[in-house]
Amino acid sequence: MLAAIFLTSFSLIAFEITLSRLLSVLLSYHYVFVVLSLALLGLGFGGLFVHFFRPPITNELKRFSSLAFLAALFSLTIPFSAILIIQAGYVEDLRLNILFYCFLLFIPFFFAGVLFAEVYRMLPAMSARIYGLDLMGAAAGSLGVIQVLNILGGINTNFLLGVAASIAALLFAAEGWKENKRGFILPIFSVLITSLLLGITLSGSFRQEIPIGINSTKEIHDALYEPSFKGEIIETKWSAFGRTDLVQYKNFPDHMDIYLDGTAGSPMYRFSGNLDDPGSTISNLKGTFPGYFPFLELPEERRKNGLIIGPGGGRDILLALMGGVRKITAVEVNKDLVDMVRRYSRFNGGIYTDINNVQIIVDEGRNFLKRQKEKYDLIMLSLPVTNTSRSLEGYALTENFLFTTDSIGDYLEHLTDEGRLVVVGHDDVEILRLLSISLAALEERGVGNQKAMDQIYIVGSNDYLVFVLKKTPFEPKEALLGFETMHQLGYDPALSYFPYIRKMGALNPALMALGSGKIDHQGLEKMLSERGYDIHPVTDNRPFFYKFEKGIPQPVSLIFWASIILLLLTVWIPPLYWRKGPISTEGRSENKRSFDEKRLKPVVLFSMLGVGFMLIEISLIQRFVFFLGEPVLSLAVSLFSLLGGAGLGSLWSGRLPSDQLTKWIARISLTIAGMVLIYIFLLPAILDQLLGLDLTIRLCITVCLLSPIAFLVGCPFPLGIRLLKERGLEKHIPWMWGINGLSSVVGSAMTIVVAISFGFAEALLISAGCYFIVFFIFRKS
Repeated sequence: MLAAIFLTSFSLIAFEITLSRLLSVLLSYHYVFVVLSLALLGLGFGGLFVHFFRPPITNELKRFSSLAFLAALFSLTIPFSAILIIQAGYVEDLRLNILFYCFLLFIPFFFAGVLFAEVYRMLPAMSARIYGLDLMGAAAGSLGVIQVLNILGGINTNFLLGVAASIAALLFAAEGWKENKRGFILPIFSVLITSLLLGITLSGSFRQEIPIGINSTKEIHDALYEPSFKGEIIETKWSAFGRTDLVQYKNFPDHMDIYLDGTAGSPMYRFSGNLDDPGSTISNLKGTFPGYFPFLELPEERRKNGLIIGPGGGRDILLALMGGVRKITAVEVNKDLVDMVRRYSRFNGGIYTDINNVQIIVDEGRNFLKRQKEKYDLIMLSLPVTNTSRSLEGYALTENFLFTTDSIGDYLEHLTDEGRLVVVGHDDVEILRLLSISLAALEERGVGNQKAMDQIYIVGSNDYLVFVLKKTPFEPKEALLGFETMHQLGYDPALSYFPYIRKMGALNPALMALGSGKIDHQGLEKMLSERGYDIHPVTDNRPFFYKFEKGIPQPVSLIFWASIILLLLTVWIPPLYWRKGPISTEGRSENKRSFDEKRLKPVVLFSMLGVGFMLIEISLIQRFVFFLGEPVLSLAVSLFSLLGGAGLGSLWSGRLPSDQLTKWIARISLTIAGMVLIYIFLLPAILDQLLGLDLTIRLCITVCLLSPIAFLVGCPFPLGIRLLKERGLEKHIPWMWGINGLSSVVGSAMTIVVAISFGFAEALLISAGCYFIVFFIFRKS
C-alpha cells in the first residue's frame, strides 16, 4: 500500500509539471496559472466529497478494493485528459476556453483527492508513514519527470505516468486479493489501456501532435498563418524546458525563427561565414536594425571583449562580429535552442561552431556573470517576450533576474570604465521600465537622476528600441555624434534620447525633462501610471519585470479571491450542517460549544499548514533559481529537497508519543517560524558568497540548506491527523484534507500577490506568521 501511495504521488506531481508544459504551448502563461490552480482545487474538493457523500467502509478488504478503484480511475484520466487537451486545440470553440481546460483537468485531481482522503480516513494511525511516502513520491516525481520529459517529450510523458498510476492501482488491489479478486478488474484494465496507449505512441502508430500557433496571442501565430510569411515548422524539440520550434519561411529564404512554447521568437539568418562578405541580409542589419547602432559610435579601443546574454539564433553575435568585437562570450539558457543552431551550421555559417573568437556557454546569464572576474567592454541583451511558463505553479518562475536594480549593479561592476550595457527592446514600455530600474540602481550608488541621464542614451524606431547605459558619463561630442547618426539613419526622435541635447522638440520630451532635472524617475513612473502602465523599479526580491499592468494581474487576483471564498465556505458550511441537531436552544448551544472546542483548532491547523507550506515552497524555490542558474534544474532540485526533506520529517514524526502531540505541534511550528526568519535575513548573503562555486557543489549546498526546514515542515500535518484520531474525530479527516488542499491553492496565489506587492522575503515572513499562529493556539493544549 505504501508503494502504491508513493507511485500515486509520483504520478500526480509529475502530471502537474507535464501539464504546465502542454498548457504553455496552447495558452499564455497567466492562463496556465489559472488552469493549474483551479485544477488543484480538485484535491481539496475530493476530501469534501469523501466527507459528505462517502460513508466510511468498515470491511477492510472492501477498503482496499475501493482504493484500487479510485487509483485506476485516476490513472485513466491522466492519458485521456492529455488526449482531450490536444484535440481541444483543433476545435475553435474550445481551444481558448479556459473553463473547459479547468473542468477537464479538475477531474484527475479530484480522483486523487478522493483517494488520499480515503487513505487518511482509513488509516490515521499510519499518517506519518502515509504522508512521508506521499511527499517522497512527490519528491521523486519532481526530479524524475525532468529526465522523462527530456527523453519522451510532453505528450508521451503523460502516457507513461498513466502506466505508473495504474501500477499503483494494482498494488492497492493486492492488499485484499485473497478475498476480493474482483478488485483487480479495473486496475488490470487500466494497466492494459495505459500500456497500450504508451506502446502505440512510442511506436509511431498513434501520433498525437499538440496544435501550435492557433492561439493568436502567441508570436508564432503570425509566422505560421500570415499569408505574407508562409512559415512552416521544420524541427521541434520537446524537453523539460519547453517546446522549441524552428520555423522557415518560403517568402524569406534567408531568415528562420526559433520559438519557445510559441513565444520568445529569436531570428537565425543565412550567413556565409565570411564577415567581409556576409550576404545581403546580414549587411542590411547595419542600417535597418537599431541593435547595431551602439557599434557605430563605439571607439576602436573599446571593442576588446563582449558578453552577450541570450544570443538566441545568433543575431546579437553577428552584430558584435560586424561591430569589430574581438572576443565574444555568449550565454544561452535554452540548451535545445543551442543544439538546434549548431545543427543548422550550414545555414547560419557556423555561428555557434566555426568562429574561433565566439564561445557559446549554456547557462543562465546573470548567474554566469556573477561568477566571473573578467570585465567587459560590452554587455548586450535582447529583451525576450516571456509569455511562457516554465514553473510548477505557472507564474512566479516565468520571470528572471536579468532586469532588476540588483542586476544593473552587477552589469556595471563587470564593465570596464568606458564599458556599455546595450539592451534591445520591443516597445517603449519595456525600455522605460529598464530606464526606471537603471536610474534607481544608480541612485543607490549615489548618482542622482539628472547626472545618471548623462550615462544613458535611447534610440527608438517603430519595431525596436535600444537602451545604452555607460559606466561613466558620455562626453558631449559622443552624444552629439549619436544624435546626428540617429537622424541620418531615420530613427524616431520622439522615442529617443541623448544627453546634453536640450533643443525643444528634438527628442522625447519626458526623457529630456529627466535629463534636465525637471522631473525624477518617480515623476516618470507617475506619468506612465496615468496611462495605465506600471514601470516601478523591480528588484531581485520582486523580479516581475514584465508585469506592466497596474496592481495585481487579473488572473492571479481571480484565483486568490476565489480560493479564499471557497476556503471560507469549506470551513463554515460543515458546522452549519452539524448544528441541525437538537431543536432546543440549549441543545444547539451545546452543539456549538462542542464545535468550538473540538474542531476550531484543527481547522486553523490544517488551513495554516496549507498556506504556510506553499509560501515557503514557492518563495524558497525562487531564491534558488538565481543561485543554481537554470530554471528547470532549480525547480527540480529545490522541489526534491523540500518534498524529500518533508517526507523524512513526516516519517520521523511517527516516533513521537501520542500523548504529547499538541506539545510537539507547537514546538515544531515555533521552530519553523524561527528558521524562516533566519532564512529571510541570512540566506541572500550566504547564497551570494557561495555563487562562484562549481555547480555540483551548489547543488549539494541547495540540498543541505533546504533539507532542515523541509524536515520540520513535514511534521505538523501527520501529527494533526493523529491528533484527530486521538480525540475521536477520525470522521473529520477528509474535511481537514479538503481544507488543507484549498489552503494550498490560497497559499500559491498569496505568494504571487505578496511577492508582486512587496517581495518574496515578505511572503516568507507571512509564512512564519502562519506557523506562529499554529504555535500560539497549541502552546497550552
